[in-house]
Amino acid sequence: MHAYCMAKGLVYNGVKVSVVTSMDYADDATIQDFLKNLTNGLFVYSIKRNGVLTYITRISKILSLCRHNHFEKIILTGRFSLWLGLLLKVLFGKKITTIAFVHGSELQMGNALLRWLTKKSLNTADRCIAVSNYTKSQTEKSGVNRNIEVIPNGIDISDWEINTTIQSLDWQGYPKLLTVGSITQRKGQHNIINALPLIKKQYPDVHYHVVGKEDDKHRILKLADSLQVQDSITIHGKQNNEDLKRAYKSADIFCMLSEATDAGDVEGFGIAVLEANISGIPAIGSKNTGLEDAIEDGETGTLIEANNPDNLLNAINSLLHTDKTILAKNCREWAMQHDWNTLAKQMI
Repeated sequence: MHAYCMAKGLVYNGVKVSVVTSMDYADDATIQDFLKNLTNGLFVYSIKRNGVLTYITRISKILSLCRHNHFEKIILTGRFSLWLGLLLKVLFGKKITTIAFVHGSELQMGNALLRWLTKKSLNTADRCIAVSNYTKSQTEKSGVNRNIEVIPNGIDISDWEINTTIQSLDWQGYPKLLTVGSITQRKGQHNIINALPLIKKQYPDVHYHVVGKEDDKHRILKLADSLQVQDSITIHGKQNNEDLKRAYKSADIFCMLSEATDAGDVEGFGIAVLEANISGIPAIGSKNTGLEDAIEDGETGTLIEANNPDNLLNAINSLLHTDKTILAKNCREWAMQHDWNTLAKQMI
């Protein structure tokens, strides 16, 4: 989503953009429908994953596009793309400007050789851009010795414009807490569940709604069962765009208590926070993650320690007792500052 929204923002500013990406997370019909409805000036080349052949196909396609289109700039996002950027600098030198994006986990994951290759790629790129100040600090600590810019993640505001016709979902509970994101350790759904017994003492009807891919569904359901809060949780699975908007509109508070995993996966920013904000919903996020850049503490939500139930309850109390009209206004104005149509200008 980061690459797609950024590409649309560049096209909005008059840049022709070609994107090479894997799209096998969707069925063929969905992919074809997506490709038919692309914005003018945006060209997408879909690569099917097929083991080692995936990388060979990607390299071949990108080299072919570079030779025939004479690109001025190449934007690299994702570890393999960063490595490919190193190859492009060797082959094309100063003919192509490479812009490397780092999200947070790239230098923490993989074996020592792959981490070295990633660091070399970031140091070689013409520009290195972190998606948050947290990511920048982590990248510097990992040994990337160069100027690192910060361009925060954004959203396509035109796709999230306030639509009064969107109806709330018939969700139970008060307050209704919402997390949007794959069910994983990094996203931190378990931290909210761990706090539910305490929250229920003050808010007996609290309900936690989880939207996203159900990667680790059984783990959090087992946790909920052990804490006897299974009746206070609903897992809705992955939702389409319209139902996702309805989910945000139905919530009272968005929660993302992300944490770093043992494998080094971290939350570099938290785009879902901006999606909640543009919907007028405040957020509670974890300190010492990229969420520190996604939440304007005290204005659009609250930053707390990820695994502290008392902190979470206090944050919920504070937000529920803040004027909703003012809070929603702050949230929307903050999200508007992260419109990709504006952010993309920094890459032209």
